Amino acid sequence: MKKQIACLIFCAAVLGLAACRMPPASASPPSHSASSEDASGSGDSPSPGQEEAQGVQVVLYIGQEGDFTEYPAFYHGQLDATGMIPPQEVIGAIASITGWNLDLADEVVTGKGGITVSFADTSALFSGPPQTQKEAFFVHDSYQLDRCILDSVKKTLQCWAADPEQGNPDGVDVWFCGPDGGDLVLADLGITISSTQPYHTFPTSEAETQLAS
Repeated sequence: MKKQIACLIFCAAVLGLAACRMPPASASPPSHSASSEDASGSGDSPSPGQEEAQGVQVVLYIGQEGDFTEYPAFYHGQLDATGMIPPQEVIGAIASITGWNLDLADEVVTGKGGITVSFADTSALFSGPPQTQKEAFFVHDSYQLDRCILDSVKKTLQCWAADPEQGNPDGVDVWFCGPDGGDLVLADLGITISSTQPYHTFPTSEAETQLAS
């Protein structure tokens, strides 16, 4: 009898030690949790390195007078002497996002008198809409295309020259010229954009352009 009691005591002691070494029944394996750095992730503002990778931001205004959509773009090239994105690169960004050919005949001229843009004869103003158009920038004909091009370039360059939060972009004059530096003649539409006056709105007829010039 004493041997049976001693044996039971020994077995209980062994089971007790085993129980101490086993995890509780409710315990579960540790799961991976995001660190505070991971959790903050995209909510943080970009680091200087990230901003440099993105480049310098410029806002593009695409559409027609009174109905523009803003598109942010980033420039990674060399800035001009004033620390700004060169204006021809701003126009190049419009061409890139829309798919419109915006070839220039000369450098964009900027100064106190405003901004002068001379389009090359290879630009979409003379060749018409691209064969394959992007859905977001689809135009039905050359009239709508030419109006969108000139209105978009004007608005974007005005806001490039005068930050809307700090100045008055509408006070910046934009002049458009043809390949030879003279009037921008859109022969297929019977419309001429005067090179001697700042561009305001796209003409609706040849008669209207004559009054403007």
